[in-house]
Amino acid sequence: MNILQQGCKSLVYTLCFLCFTFAETKAQNNNDLIITEIMADPTPTKGLPEKEYLELYNRSAKSINLNKFVLFYNSTSAVFPDVSIEAGAYAIVTHRNNAREFEPYGKVIGLNNFSLSNTGTTLTLKNVANKTLFSVSYTDKWYTSTKNQGFALEMIDTEYACVEEGNWASSEALLQGTPGSENSVKDSHPDLTPPTLIRYEWLAENSIKLVFSEKLDSLSAISPYAYTSNNNLAIKTIGLESPQNKNIVLTFSSTMQAGALYQLTAHNIADCSGNVLKESGLIIGTPTYADSGEVVLSEILFNPRSSGEDFVEIYNQSSKLVTITNWALANADAAGLIANKRNITTKNIVLQPKQFLVLTSDVSAVSREYFKSVKENFLEMSSLPSFPDKSGTVILLNANEKVFDRFDYNENLHHLLIDDKEGISLEKADFTKDSNDPSNWHSAAASEGYATPGYANSQQIPAVESTIFSIEPEIITPDNDGQDDVCTLRFQLDNYNYIANAYVFNANGQLIKTLAQNQLLGVNDQLIWDGKGATYEPVAVGYYVILVEIFNTTGKKQSFKAKVVVGSKF
Repeated sequence: MNILQQGCKSLVYTLCFLCFTFAETKAQNNNDLIITEIMADPTPTKGLPEKEYLELYNRSAKSINLNKFVLFYNSTSAVFPDVSIEAGAYAIVTHRNNAREFEPYGKVIGLNNFSLSNTGTTLTLKNVANKTLFSVSYTDKWYTSTKNQGFALEMIDTEYACVEEGNWASSEALLQGTPGSENSVKDSHPDLTPPTLIRYEWLAENSIKLVFSEKLDSLSAISPYAYTSNNNLAIKTIGLESPQNKNIVLTFSSTMQAGALYQLTAHNIADCSGNVLKESGLIIGTPTYADSGEVVLSEILFNPRSSGEDFVEIYNQSSKLVTITNWALANADAAGLIANKRNITTKNIVLQPKQFLVLTSDVSAVSREYFKSVKENFLEMSSLPSFPDKSGTVILLNANEKVFDRFDYNENLHHLLIDDKEGISLEKADFTKDSNDPSNWHSAAASEGYATPGYANSQQIPAVESTIFSIEPEIITPDNDGQDDVCTLRFQLDNYNYIANAYVFNANGQLIKTLAQNQLLGVNDQLIWDGKGATYEPVAVGYYVILVEIFNTTGKKQSFKAKVVVGSKF
């Protein structure tokens, strides 16, 4: 081989090496490199090293070199050494002093400093160009019940890596973690729900922060066409708070006039999975301080199920935008004095007119317990005051520590026929009446799931009081075609605490179905008959009689009878 040939061969090798290096370091799109496992609290161990670790996964089709990449955590950072992760491969990240202990489980990357928070923090991966490749704000509330200390949090579906809440769970592995290998909780868990616009926070007379329910697609979130406002309130700048990507800061060309209300609308906002919120709006403006009686206690759960949590619901019954900055919840000590004060929020959160707001230390635990929950009306506090199961006091304080409302509750306020009071809230019936009037609080209706956090109270008295029973339609064809498949028994009652019994009889007077047996009704409530008998078999075509009896604890009784025809289209 002559000198020219040797030189050409050397040049080819050099070019190939450069091509490989370029291909390797170029693979740095969002979510190419992700965190798929978090061991923040490794004690007690079940066989794994009793050390903190993260698991990285290369989702891309190319090797990724991590030289000088940075991991941000707990208000500090750590720089990666010159190491690569092959396409489709995992790597374990831990403190360099612990690296050898993890070597039996796969590729290990030791960092000079590394520490995770047990309760949660934001973890962010950035490349050498300071571009965010991945970020997750984990919390200890993501653990599966009873599986927290000693368990790793594992990502469920890596195809939706940007999804946070609901896409992580405690490891199901015998070792309570799967460092360096496929997660034990791996499953298909697609994100098919668009984001929601939860609320706004007031920042200044010409600036607000919009809070969304999940991570947003940055391009749609900061589009100049994404937000509109009326009354000549022009939007000047749009900013997305990174790396959480849930909050949008808007500044306006002019100040919001005191007392003025503006309609702000968000258009075509996509989450990080591509689901689009077509349109959503809020009333915005410069918030005011509430006057006495304008923000009141409306519902409390003080005896939750073992899988639930306490909550307190407040209600802005005014037509104003009200700030609750530095408001607090408290209870009373043995002498009846205010004690155990817990700050609700230091942010300038604004209550919309006629808005409910649920205060709890665990939004997920409460919302999954009650199907009437409206999560957009939830606010998570670090902790609540203690609310004993038998009796206690709920106190709402404003920013000046003035008692805005107080309720001295007792489990005996529940309906007399309720034996097991666990998981049933007490709801206020009339917001204009004193909260410490015992007759103003009643057990949430069974038909509403025994609590309505963030939603209109099941026992709220309507503005026009009347006693009405109606049934519609009177002819049903239960063939599942979506038309007249069921008949609805509707109640609009003059008071709360009504109990219902409802029965269906055939033309011969035989009982074929019990629709309700001592069921607690809401003021506005309904029962359904789907044209089936006691064993869920379709009944024959013909006439049926529905008998309804309602009564309350004062001895008031009423009976209603209606005829329903079960027909057929064939």
